Amino acid sequence: MSWAEVEVVLDAALEQAPGNRRAWLKARYGDRPDTLTEVMSLLSAMERSEAFLEPDAEIDLLPSGARFGVWKVVETLGHGGMGEVYRVERDDGEYQQSAALKLMRPLPDAYRARFLAERQIVAELDHPGIARILDGGLGADGRPFMVQEFIEGLPIDQWCVQRGLPPVERVRLIIDVCEAVSHAHAKLIVHRDIKPSNILVSGDGRSRLIDFGVAQQIGGEKQPTQSPVSVEYAAPELLDGGAASIMTDVYGLAATLFELLSGQPPVDVAGLAPPVAVRRVADEPATRLRTVLQQRLARPAAADLEAVLDKALSKRPEDRYVTVESFAADLRRALALEPVQARASDRGYRARRFLRRRRLPIAAAAAVVLSLSGGLAVAVHEAQRAERQRDAALMEQARLQAVQNYLYFMLRTGAETSGPDVDAAGILDAAADQVVQQFQADPVRGGPVMRMLGELYFYMNDYEAAKPLLDRLMTARGVEPAIVAAAAYDLAQIRQRQGDPAEARRLLARAQAFWQGDAARWRSELIDSRLTEARLLRDGGNVAAAVSLLQANLPARIAMSGPDHRDTGVYHNDLGVMLVAAGRAEEAAPSFQAALKVWPANGLDRGPDALNTLNNLAALEVLSGRPERAEPLFRQALEVRRSLYGPSAATAALISNHGKTLLQLKRHAEALPLLREAALMAENHAGVGSLHYASAASGLSEVLLAGGNAPEAERVSVEALSQVQAALGEAHPATAIVRVAVARVRGVQGRKAEARALLDQAHDALSALGPAGAAQVAAIERIRGQYGLE
Repeated sequence: MSWAEVEVVLDAALEQAPGNRRAWLKARYGDRPDTLTEVMSLLSAMERSEAFLEPDAEIDLLPSGARFGVWKVVETLGHGGMGEVYRVERDDGEYQQSAALKLMRPLPDAYRARFLAERQIVAELDHPGIARILDGGLGADGRPFMVQEFIEGLPIDQWCVQRGLPPVERVRLIIDVCEAVSHAHAKLIVHRDIKPSNILVSGDGRSRLIDFGVAQQIGGEKQPTQSPVSVEYAAPELLDGGAASIMTDVYGLAATLFELLSGQPPVDVAGLAPPVAVRRVADEPATRLRTVLQQRLARPAAADLEAVLDKALSKRPEDRYVTVESFAADLRRALALEPVQARASDRGYRARRFLRRRRLPIAAAAAVVLSLSGGLAVAVHEAQRAERQRDAALMEQARLQAVQNYLYFMLRTGAETSGPDVDAAGILDAAADQVVQQFQADPVRGGPVMRMLGELYFYMNDYEAAKPLLDRLMTARGVEPAIVAAAAYDLAQIRQRQGDPAEARRLLARAQAFWQGDAARWRSELIDSRLTEARLLRDGGNVAAAVSLLQANLPARIAMSGPDHRDTGVYHNDLGVMLVAAGRAEEAAPSFQAALKVWPANGLDRGPDALNTLNNLAALEVLSGRPERAEPLFRQALEVRRSLYGPSAATAALISNHGKTLLQLKRHAEALPLLREAALMAENHAGVGSLHYASAASGLSEVLLAGGNAPEAERVSVEALSQVQAALGEAHPATAIVRVAVARVRGVQGRKAEARALLDQAHDALSALGPAGAAQVAAIERIRGQYGLE
């Protein structure tokens, strides 16, 4: 049996009288059961999908000058199965205004009900990306009409072709449309018929979603009749009579984007009979994007976009993105060459994507990275023979720090000097593969390179890229014990920052146990490890012990390294952080100032450590009630971090802090995009089980609420609470921070009992931190007073 044969038989069956088709088929093709079964199935599909076709009837268009209320018809814009659309002008002498009038044709009551439902749906939507309703009523003949904002523009596919828009800009247009669709979903409305002709783009590049004629309310009653949709862009479940959901619109958005990038729908049904087209959309996988991509796109971005579209165009709704926001977020990641969630199961993908974002030339990626292998192996060997004097330890420490700094700044310089047309994907893959291959072939010599690469990722706050490399060092055979201990310590720091204190303590204990075996030799490492030990004490609520531990070890750090060494600066900075957490802000300022003096002495005044200290000084100004003095400090630090270091967990934290400070200063329009970016970046680089993500998501919810967008504030905070709670548990401080965000939304909504319960839970968790939780506890009390929740 072939599709060609099936189509011939189907065409012959359709020529028979509807009531006689099945009997005719059985008589003619009873001896060909495969063909008979397939054609019978297509006939059933056709009967289910006939209502998807627009009704055919005579069209009696209105003449120019006809009136509907205060509106006068200027010209016909189009017509379809349910009605006509006219351009109209206001004609009551009050003021001038152009609009689009949609008039329902004389149709059965079921269609009238759907037209009225559309009018009500559009009236409830208020978003700049959705055409607004201006008026509505009944014509002289009793037919309902509605008047909408007139969009002087073209369908999105025509607009892109007319301007020769590059692929990246086409993706950005769809991301804009996603915001409008997300607004509709927040109002519990599913559009159901997203396609290029239903997205108009005006001359200034702004997109508008139109035609909610077949939209449905999530969880509402079924429409009285099936509604016509476009087969090429319709999700398979719609064509099979299934229920519409948020994932239905995800499919429509993805199918539209596929068309914009390739010039064709994801499943080609041109020229096919309706039932055959329906079956093909339901059964055949979407075409792979890179086989039909019309314009050149860098290989990494093309591969990522293909993966995103494959997921969004899955036949089963549950295999797609569960929200439009998550689909849009992955599109943004693809454009930024950040890891996309659609490829999360691809082993080694995150590490490769991290390198690609820095776009190194071949000399930097391969020659420099690989040339370190011999030198580092020799360094470890020589360290084993080194004497235990202070000067020898300082030399080794300085050398390793110099290698790390050189490699780090080499990566940054390569990123800055590579031209936009350099396709570094193959180069970077080859470099990363060679490092891994060397490690597999010779763990003794390859281990130090693997550890340095993992530490580099950690140094740049890309924990998701660092972890798999360090994990591998921990489990491989033949790796030097000193390298394993160093990897354990790096992993302990990552786990602490990702909110897994138990695993962090275990890894820290493993590293410290190795170093204690020769405490004189590994004295510097043991002193350094007190930093992570102090952070774990703070996270466990024992801030006083954390302060005491660092104060006790600071003199040893200075004696070991000197007052101007980088590691001394790190100690000063962390001591300042602990003093702030202990509520001793006045004592913290001198520690931060001492750290700031260290960085220029080492040529690191624009390095990550200096930026962290600048961030901490700004945060101190906020805590002291001086946000206007903190804002320029955050802005300065952020400008440097963006230009030099790119996306990371630390960059996300800095963006979040800047956004929250702007929020305190009532500069909501500036704060909103920063906090959106911070939440996405924190999720990507630190994970949902981190304070970075919890804090950024909480700030995003707060600024949305301040801007009057309670539905999205609710979605952001509730989703974040679910994710953080699942990752960290009920009692974690990060969970408490997001609970406060949800409680704030509930207060605005007047759901006081829920708000009180959430605040009580958060209060208990944050009070247990002592001084470290004081600022959050104070915020809880302010929210109680603001919404009458005492």
